[in-house]
Amino acid sequence: MKTKVNGIHEIKEGKARLRLTAMNDTAEHRVFYNSKMNLNRDIAILFSQSHFTTKIRVCDPMTGSGIRAVRYVLESPNVYQVVAADTDGDAVETAKQTTQINGAADKISILESDANLVLLGSTTERFDLVDLDPFGSPAPFFESAARATIDGGVIAATATDMGPLTGARAAACVRKYGVRPVRVEFEKEMAIRILAACLAAIAGRLELGVEIVFSHASDHYARIYAAIRKGRAFANQSAKMMGFIKYCPECLNRTSQYSLESIQTTCEDCGASAKIGGPIWLGSIWDARTVKVMIGHTPSLDSSRMSEVQNLLTLIDEEKSAPIFHYRTDAFAQRLKTKPPRMEQLLDALREEGYESTRTHFHPNGFRTDAKISKIASSMHSVSKKA
Repeated sequence: MKTKVNGIHEIKEGKARLRLTAMNDTAEHRVFYNSKMNLNRDIAILFSQSHFTTKIRVCDPMTGSGIRAVRYVLESPNVYQVVAADTDGDAVETAKQTTQINGAADKISILESDANLVLLGSTTERFDLVDLDPFGSPAPFFESAARATIDGGVIAATATDMGPLTGARAAACVRKYGVRPVRVEFEKEMAIRILAACLAAIAGRLELGVEIVFSHASDHYARIYAAIRKGRAFANQSAKMMGFIKYCPECLNRTSQYSLESIQTTCEDCGASAKIGGPIWLGSIWDARTVKVMIGHTPSLDSSRMSEVQNLLTLIDEEKSAPIFHYRTDAFAQRLKTKPPRMEQLLDALREEGYESTRTHFHPNGFRTDAKISKIASSMHSVSKKA
């Protein structure tokens, strides 16, 4: 909710209030505030309330207007302190004002500093939750964030550079994330798995393991929540979650393998030339307990996008333990030269054959199943004939 009085935009998000000076008569502000990321912040609040069972200390090293830091304090009863920072002096002053008008100044420290410097300066007094929300890639902050997170703590990371993460800019993905991408129709899931793989690889060099306890791809970004585990055993376990994808652009068959040695470059289903990408994260991208508790806390959330939050968590609850690499009815229909079937009809048909089948939050036409590619095709033909 936004109002404008005497050149000042008054904004309410969650339980927080924000005042931003307008640059002109447009909606632009002197300090950057992205209202479209309010869903991202809603989910962050739910996660902080739900995943942790103790009081926590949070770092928001790219705070901008300070809205995220203030919402943590106002809406997460278990957050006892937030250290926030920004390199922009105007942002720092706005963030300080935001903490004051919300009565949160006693719990939030605002620093004018680079994010990596703040994190590297906190390696003796580490954080329970480090929330990385940069413009673009969070990868340049992964090492310092891993060093600044306690054993069992969480790194939350948003990536808005979806071009590299979805394979549209392959060279940039290799350069930024150390992963060779493959162009697929389930590109948002690939973005999550590439982001997780990059963090796991960097953490592994520090003898730290990661566990992806929550993730989502919404609007124009991918977001992961990774629990950090200290020790070689955890680092080795994380390394075992890394592997490769083999994808056939002709028949849409996809498989995952943990070693390149056994991967053939031809599709075993149709014989076409397959594409190989990786290394990517092949492990789980949700923790069942965390998802369940987040759903339970949703009714108490103060959100202007409540229906989206509920729908997101409902779909994730369905897909959290389903097979990786979802399919899309529109992509299949294009390949089969037929009309896309209704999602529930297709899922019912697959379930009747004994296959696990669920929707996915990654795409409105997306679904997960353990059925083979040939069975999906035959079920789609069958459903289309009945339509």
